[in-house]
Amino acid sequence: MKKIVNWLGQTMEFEENLSSAIAKHEITNFPGEYIYEDDLFNISTDPEIPIKGYMILGISKQTLTITDLTKEERNRLTDLSNRLLEAMHASGFEKVMIYQDESSSGNLHINFIPRHEWTYKFHANFGEMGIYAKNNLNVSNEYRKEMLDSIEKIKRNFK
Repeated sequence: MKKIVNWLGQTMEFEENLSSAIAKHEITNFPGEYIYEDDLFNISTDPEIPIKGYMILGISKQTLTITDLTKEERNRLTDLSNRLLEAMHASGFEKVMIYQDESSSGNLHINFIPRHEWTYKFHANFGEMGIYAKNNLNVSNEYRKEMLDSIEKIKRNFK
């Protein structure tokens, strides 16, 4: 059994890897729950990295690369990406980095990381942003509330 502490300060337990556990609903105390989910895709926040507005578009089946998806699935992925980006823009996140991750968890997922003033010092190095966020941003109940509020706002704007 693996354990992490989410940005709400709660312990989360799961088998395998975190992205698979999220896709399979193995985690019960998931911050903000899901923005969207269907039989193949889900959109949620990252429970470990406290970047306001940060969303992950995950895939429920084992998928190592985008080329593992059928044409129909790739079209659905593109549509969901566009809808999420529109919802983030409507929620006040004007600039968003999109990072396709095919290696860190062993399962394809796409990260949508809003550009905040502090993120520019890391250029496009998402790994360094994540480390900085874990070590410096999750410090107050007020910030955690802002995180949860941003998730709810994106949910409302997701169409």
